[in-house]
Amino acid sequence: MTTAQVVHQEEETFRNFDSKAATDYAKFRPGWDDEFIANLVSRHTSQGGKTDVLLDLGCGPGTSTRTLATHFQRVIALDPSPAMIEVARGIPSKTALGESVQYEVGKAESLSANPFIKGLTQAGDGLESVDVITAATAAHWFDLDAFWIEAAKVLKPGGSVIFFASGESHIDPNTTPNAAKYQQLIDLFQETVLVPYEAPGNRLTRELYKNLRMPWDVAEANPDLQPVLSVFKRQNSVRQEIDKSGQLAKGEKFVRGGRADFNTIKLILGTASPIVRWRQAHQEQLEKGEIEDCVDEFFRKAREILDETEEGRGRDYIDTGLSIVILVVRKDK
Repeated sequence: MTTAQVVHQEEETFRNFDSKAATDYAKFRPGWDDEFIANLVSRHTSQGGKTDVLLDLGCGPGTSTRTLATHFQRVIALDPSPAMIEVARGIPSKTALGESVQYEVGKAESLSANPFIKGLTQAGDGLESVDVITAATAAHWFDLDAFWIEAAKVLKPGGSVIFFASGESHIDPNTTPNAAKYQQLIDLFQETVLVPYEAPGNRLTRELYKNLRMPWDVAEANPDLQPVLSVFKRQNSVRQEIDKSGQLAKGEKFVRGGRADFNTIKLILGTASPIVRWRQAHQEQLEKGEIEDCVDEFFRKAREILDETEEGRGRDYIDTGLSIVILVVRKDK
């Protein structure tokens, strides 16, 4: 599938979260560590970019926003889910100047019309007012044809769009008993549970954004947009995949991962939209006890696999990690 063939589909699972679901998401969804975020910001500042204003899109309950905010003087964070924004506002989030992050309901496709972004400029139009636009595991839900046009309007010359996301899950092959069989279980879970309940956006993430529509893709498909989108050039972009293979040399660690007990991983998995959809689709059967929850079944089998070895017997934790993709697109100065 080429980028031109990817059809945008509105995200509905997270957008329709109530307060409890949004609170659980904030509690159990893992963030990104300080070193990783600092590295992301340096990809902008190393090219002469400023850190006056950050716009974080698809912010959810502020999981990534809070760490990003410490590098910028002013931060506006938008999400289309009112429940997510309500939860985000209840968690302390400070900028580099010690000011509160501004969390608002808003969409990536209408930035230049957003009153909070328009308020960044004296003219009240919001044009060329933002230094960096970020989206953490969220860009795959955007209507990217509309987003790139909006980004071209509100980004300052030399500003950056930074997308980053997690893909597939891996286990540490050097510390996991019966590792090959355990990874086979993960792959089977991916194929039989996650994939059937993934939306097109989930697929983009799993494939590490290889088919994500970039501004030059949009311009090629819509030549009349070339004048607007010409400020984004392929040669001023960077794409990096991290830990894609899941293979580690002895002593190496995943960039995003670590040791976690099964109960913690269960709670994290419960925030994944394919799992949410699976549980919604099987709610009646689950309530009647007719089937086993997909996550419970996975970890029951995981324990059986570990128990096949002396080293793994009775063990209820695993060293795990996620593949990562980083996309940076810089606007012409």
